[in-house]
Amino acid sequence: MNRYLLYIFNFKLLYDIFILGDDMMEMFMYIASGIIIIPFICYGLLIIFNNKKISEDNGFNITKDIISEYDSINIVENTGIITYYNPKRGVIRLSSRCYYGNNLSLVAISLLEAGISVVDKHKNKYLNIFKIVFSNIKWLYIFPIIVSIINMMTYTVGDAKLGIILVVISTVISYMFIAILSDAFNWIVDNIKKIKAISKDNRDKVINYINNIIGLNKLMFLGELLVIIRMVAVLLYK
Repeated sequence: MNRYLLYIFNFKLLYDIFILGDDMMEMFMYIASGIIIIPFICYGLLIIFNNKKISEDNGFNITKDIISEYDSINIVENTGIITYYNPKRGVIRLSSRCYYGNNLSLVAISLLEAGISVVDKHKNKYLNIFKIVFSNIKWLYIFPIIVSIINMMTYTVGDAKLGIILVVISTVISYMFIAILSDAFNWIVDNIKKIKAISKDNRDKVINYINNIIGLNKLMFLGELLVIIRMVAVLLYK
């Protein structure tokens, strides 16, 4: 039932854009790009406002605890500012802040990468595809930004014909990335109790934090879907 309602909503949206013309098209362009960009801003705020200490232990030991059954996954300190999992080498690279840190944001970010590493060990079909190209799947975040740029540069039928192909590819990639994050999240929920250095209340906060990250990714995905609708409208209207 929900699927049919979504189809009706999308058709109605496309009809409104087609009927109302250029003004509606331009407004829809800004809305779609805004829905893609806003999650990046929210993610930054999520990090800034969740800096409360949740454990006496550090990020390295906390991450090590949750993946204690997976000896093949290594954890090293990354001298850069980014924490990520390298699927080509099976290594979680924690930034110095995450490696030695113990606040909510740093711990949650570290554990999310731990979850992704375990998903990789379980032979996730999407991660198997991405790791052929990427040693850091956080590069996938560049695709929604590209979609937003394409959206803002699309005005003619020629633009839309080229743009819709790139946008569809990017949207499929985002869907696959969200599937990886969701699998990682589910594994973390099932295994976070292994971490004795974090109280139950703080474990719940970590789970909620990671869930919010996935929610922001889903919002970006929605923005990409709206860009596709706009591209189709440009093809029909122009």
